[in-house]
Amino acid sequence: THKRGVPASERVDLVKFLVDSATIGEWALEGLPSDDLSIQNAIMVTRSSRYALMIDPQSQANAWIKTREKERIASGSSSCITTLGNPRLKDWLEFCLGEGLPFLIENVENEVD
Repeated sequence: THKRGVPASERVDLVKFLVDSATIGEWALEGLPSDDLSIQNAIMVTRSSRYALMIDPQSQANAWIKTREKERIASGSSSCITTLGNPRLKDWLEFCLGEGLPFLIENVENEVD
C-alpha cells in the first residue's frame, strides 16, 4: 500500500478500530472481564450478523450475556437458557428465534454432533 502512495498504518489495533472505550467500560459494568480475549469475544457477539459461539470454560462470558440480556431473557421465561440434552430444545429454539429473544445453550461438551 505504501508503494502506491496509499496512506496506511503499520499496525492496526482492531479493538480500538471496532469499539470505543466507553463501550468497553459499559461491558465491564455488565460483568465482562477486561482482558483482550474477552473484549474480542464481546465484539464478535455484539457485531456479528450470525449467531456467536463462545468457548467459555470459566463461565465469564455466560455470566456477562445473562447480565446483558437480563430483561430479554426474563421476557422469554425459562426457555431462553437450556442445555443440549433438553428434550424441548428444538421447540425453545424456534420460540426464541421467532420472538427475537436470545438463546443460550450452556454446558456444551467438547464435541457436538
